[in-house]
Amino acid sequence: MKKKYIILISFILVVAVGIISFYLLTRPTVLGNMSNEYSKQVTTSSDISFVGEAGNRIKFVFESNVISGNLDMTLYDSDGNAVYTLDNAKELATYFILERSTTYTLVAKCDNFVGTYKIFVYLDKANTSTDSSLSVQ
Repeated sequence: MKKKYIILISFILVVAVGIISFYLLTRPTVLGNMSNEYSKQVTTSSDISFVGEAGNRIKFVFESNVISGNLDMTLYDSDGNAVYTLDNAKELATYFILERSTTYTLVAKCDNFVGTYKIFVYLDKANTSTDSSLSVQ
């Protein structure tokens, strides 16, 4: 009877270690984040930069509460080309596959903006391909 408990506990531990290992290997890596709150109208911009490889699948998680004004979120490559623009939304989770290896900059432009926003940028390791022929999802 004691042997069955040892085998059961060992099995449970092996499964738990396997699940934790899988999670640690596939969880998204945070590449950057921004968060701002403005109670008076402002016209400003904030940015974060990260290095990306061709084929990397990037996840954007965005929340905003725009009381007035405009908020535009755009991803630029190292040449200054706009490669992706996030839709305006209260909450958004969206993906983008990088076409080339370079440094990318996500810019939040506020124009007469009152409100809050928060954005996280992740590398989605579980769904990243090395095929550089992939395009926007």
